[in-house]
Amino acid sequence: MVVTEPNKVMVAGDWHGNPYWAEQAIKYAKRNGADTIVHVGDYGFWTPSERTYAYLLGSNQLLEELDMRLIWVDGNHEDHSQLDECNVPGGRPTVFGDLDQIMHLPRGFRWEWWGMTWMALGGAHSVDRSWRREGHDWWPGEVLSGEQVEYASRPGGVDVIVAHDAPRGFAIPGIGSGNEFPSEDLLAAESHRGLVREVVDATKPSLFFHGHYHVNYRAKLEREGGTTEIFGLDRDNSTIARNTMFLTREVLEKVINP
Repeated sequence: MVVTEPNKVMVAGDWHGNPYWAEQAIKYAKRNGADTIVHVGDYGFWTPSERTYAYLLGSNQLLEELDMRLIWVDGNHEDHSQLDECNVPGGRPTVFGDLDQIMHLPRGFRWEWWGMTWMALGGAHSVDRSWRREGHDWWPGEVLSGEQVEYASRPGGVDVIVAHDAPRGFAIPGIGSGNEFPSEDLLAAESHRGLVREVVDATKPSLFFHGHYHVNYRAKLEREGGTTEIFGLDRDNSTIARNTMFLTREVLEKVINP
């Protein structure tokens, strides 16, 4: 499966299977000249049901009408029982059924766009796991495994990472203390950020895009060998401007080589 090089990209934060939001965001991307949407997870690939299929099929039909495509990494809130086989080290991008405009990118998958190496890095820990039911709305495959971290950290270097979680090493602005969640889940979530940081330290990307925290912000992560620019995106039911951002080759080159 080939990840076709775009002219202009819209990066999108969490949609949580919200059909109205997805429709508005896709149309917004088209109006702004984007031909490809890169989604950072919690896209809405949920347990098989009429509602899930209607959401995915509706998005696929609109993308087809507008001559666009959407590629996505998995968030913690997806049906990982359907994704675990895709996310094995060395896995390839997957189109599910007749959803031919929508493609999942497995963890650690790398591709070339605009002369730069990109990498997908889905996964995060659910701090509300204690209130969820395994196999119904929570799956252990939501988090990165040791094998996936090792695979994503392989030699070669990466310019851009598209992830769901953020790396450890800086404070994400605007998020609370999380005191309403069990302490063991808060610790597990922080530990998962540590796994993401391992990948960042190994691959040394210039740019890192993520969702999960429902905050639109920009930060700098100082690491060995340089700096990684971090971009976080807000969720559905915020504003389209906070949930998305646009990228072109020229924009990325200016950020990477200021």
